[in-house]
Amino acid sequence: MAEYPKLRELYNEIMRCYRCGLCRVSCPVFKYSGTESWNARGRLILLRALSDNNLDVSDSLIDRIYSCSLCRECEVFCPPGVNVSGIIEVAREELVKNGLAPPEEQREMQKNILQVGNILGESIQPLNNLLGSTVDSLPDSSPNLVYSGCVLLYSYSQIAQATLGNIKNAKYDYTVLKEGETCCGGFLKMIGYREAFDSYSRKQLELFTGREIDQLITVCPMCYSTFKHDYPQKLEVKHTVLLYDELLDEGKLVFNKPLNAKVTFHDSCHLGRYSGIFEEPRKLIENVPGIELVELSKSKKSSNCCGGTIRVPYAQIRSKMSEWIIEDASQVGAEYLVTACPSCFHNLYSSSIMMDCNVKILTLEELVGYTTGQLPKIPLYK
Repeated sequence: MAEYPKLRELYNEIMRCYRCGLCRVSCPVFKYSGTESWNARGRLILLRALSDNNLDVSDSLIDRIYSCSLCRECEVFCPPGVNVSGIIEVAREELVKNGLAPPEEQREMQKNILQVGNILGESIQPLNNLLGSTVDSLPDSSPNLVYSGCVLLYSYSQIAQATLGNIKNAKYDYTVLKEGETCCGGFLKMIGYREAFDSYSRKQLELFTGREIDQLITVCPMCYSTFKHDYPQKLEVKHTVLLYDELLDEGKLVFNKPLNAKVTFHDSCHLGRYSGIFEEPRKLIENVPGIELVELSKSKKSSNCCGGTIRVPYAQIRSKMSEWIIEDASQVGAEYLVTACPSCFHNLYSSSIMMDCNVKILTLEELVGYTTGQLPKIPLYK
């Protein structure tokens, strides 16, 4: 019989759940399924039974444990403050150690990271192949290293180019990993490959040590959270939202090109609940001439998750979770739904093109690029 010692160590934390059911209100996966075992309370009941050896592992149990997006919204509403996401991560780690998880599709993503170097399975390329001549003009070394992340580099390189342009226009000294970026590895930890993540992150640190880097500037909130909180050697990390906020205050970024539109902002889980960055992106948006910022009905700490962390293999759930955010944006009258997360952008954009609505999806990177005059027009993403 499989044993789960690390899960057993969290038994008291699991038992702190007194089954009030407030997580039913907040959990988007439960909203989709309507089934008790698909919310935090239900999952903790199952994990208690598993820890007590009163439950066998089945495909249904794996689905319950791996359909959690680790968005932490349930933790916002949980009266005793149970560390649900931490328990779920440990449960996944134990299942992986026993060869029982994750779902096959996520095993492929794990192989992509460890064998190829990014979650998408794309071969690592020099950044000038992906981002053009901007990279060639950068210095070989700088105290500030900009790290775009897998999604931008290999799916939306034009947004990564806009990011580099924004920072260059502010005359901020920076460089990139010209030889090519490899994944931060955060997804390994999320799906239960903790030992693989620890080994991978130590190797990743070698990319940064010896380069005399003072800080890592990330575009992806998951990369930001992973580097800042999960790496064995803590790095000085700054998300581009925080950098833009500083540059705006210093007068190095000037927002003078107007956008006369009603705009709303979606708080990504890793930028918001994981990292506590809520006000800075709103400040940036409100400084764009002509914009009227309106809030979604669920925003900041109670923001809805887009489902990005479970889009493989739970694509239908992810699509519905993103659709709810877009519908919310439409209901508050927003013309643009802005996000500061590449993964959220991908999920929201992918869902929006299948919907009958007029809300356009936009990244904060491109909004900054437009209002500072770097981009001639707002990119039209349906």
